[in-house]
Amino acid sequence: MNLIDTLKEARKNKWSLGQFNFSTADQLQGIAMAAKEMNTPVICGTSEGESSFFGIEEAVAMVRAIEKKEKTKLFLNFYHGKDVNILKKAVDSGYDMVHFDGSGLPIDENIELTKEVVFYARRKNVLVEGELGQILGSSAMHLKGPKQSTLTSIEKVVKFVEQTGVDGVALDVGNVHGIYEEMPSLRLDRVSELLSFVECFVALHGGSGVSREDIKNAILKGVVKININTELRCAWRKSLEQALEKEGEVAPYKILFPAKEAVKEKVKEKINIFKSCPK
Repeated sequence: MNLIDTLKEARKNKWSLGQFNFSTADQLQGIAMAAKEMNTPVICGTSEGESSFFGIEEAVAMVRAIEKKEKTKLFLNFYHGKDVNILKKAVDSGYDMVHFDGSGLPIDENIELTKEVVFYARRKNVLVEGELGQILGSSAMHLKGPKQSTLTSIEKVVKFVEQTGVDGVALDVGNVHGIYEEMPSLRLDRVSELLSFVECFVALHGGSGVSREDIKNAILKGVVKININTELRCAWRKSLEQALEKEGEVAPYKILFPAKEAVKEKVKEKINIFKSCPK
């Protein structure tokens, strides 16, 4: 099983592969436990900040060790990488996919740098996800808003995909990172419009807080990868706060075990919504 074939199968059979981010070992274990219990592959993600904290080589080594132990398929993606050299290191270290985020750059510069990442990653059969048009927000809850991103024209996205050769693209459909008091409405028609022009996988960033109905519609339109981070962090933090309230407890494994379980349950909930587990 490789990642591109899994994404193609998802599109064909109308389900989505979940990407779940981690920055601690217990979070990764919780993700892997959920994948095993639900009998489905998942993507484990690390952002630039998470990778800097956890370690690129360490992330690869631990994902592979847990994958072997649990006998479940865990893909690994470097998420929102803005430094080409760091993404090259991730490719060399064994990541299955890297996401170059040049969305804040002029389109021509974004295209050139994305092409460089694609050329480098191809040598090791590593997938590349690109991004055009800034998806706003931050990984937090109860934000005021919503912040409505500016919708990049499909014509520009088609140009970007064709000129870079990316395997997939994070499409701006009005989605935002984080969870807002009022979540923005999504323009999911943009997914099917893009896929009428190009063959690539489409990712939905900022999947936390998105309604079940919008997730269902996104998958029907052709989204095959949905990223979840904020909801996992919030579940982890809430459980950790509760565990720390126990007077006198200092054993890390006793404090972190409930947090691992909370992450597992949240991932299972999302896998059910994404319909990636066999019935």
